[in-house]
Amino acid sequence: MPGRRSHLPSDFAILASAVLWGTLWIPLRQIHDAGLSRGWATAASFLLPLLVLAPLALGRWRRIAASRWELGTVGFWLALAIALYAEGVVRGQVARVVLLFYLTPVWSTLLARWQLGEPITGRRVATILLGLGGMLVLFGAEAGIPMPRAAAEWMGLAAGIAWAVSMVHVNRTASHPPFDRVLAQFVFLGPLFLLVTLIPGGAGTADFQAGALVAAAPRVLVLALVWMLPVVWLTIFGASRLEPGRVAILLMLEILVTLATAALLTDEPFGRRELGGAALILAASGVELGRFKR
Repeated sequence: MPGRRSHLPSDFAILASAVLWGTLWIPLRQIHDAGLSRGWATAASFLLPLLVLAPLALGRWRRIAASRWELGTVGFWLALAIALYAEGVVRGQVARVVLLFYLTPVWSTLLARWQLGEPITGRRVATILLGLGGMLVLFGAEAGIPMPRAAAEWMGLAAGIAWAVSMVHVNRTASHPPFDRVLAQFVFLGPLFLLVTLIPGGAGTADFQAGALVAAAPRVLVLALVWMLPVVWLTIFGASRLEPGRVAILLMLEILVTLATAALLTDEPFGRRELGGAALILAASGVELGRFKR
């Protein structure tokens, strides 16, 4: 019982982060749909937490500088995952982008083999087949190879790969305080997001206009301080104290939150194909995570 209680703060942190991740698309879409200084307003939302944290980092700069490579690596991969995810849910169908993101167990399986030397067991083969099967159902084979076609869908897929890599590094840097890793992530997030907006197929980034950015200030503050800063902090805090399998199980709540809010708030289609793909991808997560049961 004491050991179980010790997990509760971390469990709560991951569950709370899952709710925030699952609703993150809402403020992102609001900024985008309002046409508020395309790209710049969202980038400002990603930069603002860095400005909030910077004064607190002044007394820690020696420790942060001494670990710049470790912190830089975890910060880069986590920021890349978030930047790709953020642009993907703005450009494409929210449900499809999120489901492609949650092919993460497939990439985690392959990374475990490549970086940790873990064997490809029958359970891992099932994980890969179910995950790829979910993608096949989601996109269908009748039009050719069942792969993402729109740029937003590729972003969701790439974001899941980057997330899998970032979680490896979050686990490896568990000795570093969450503050340092949160700070490192926000160093990269704004610039990486602006680069991602340049990928063809989206609205791109308009010329910088200070007036438009001022008009976007309320939405920028909400996205930065209600979503971004809390969600990154909660994720890193929880992931540092729990085994990766437990984190992934709890984060699966994000899929349900995202699909439910997207169904309620958008007119994007979510039919049998999307439901079937979601079921297989969730099954892939379940098979992979079954190995973490004690």
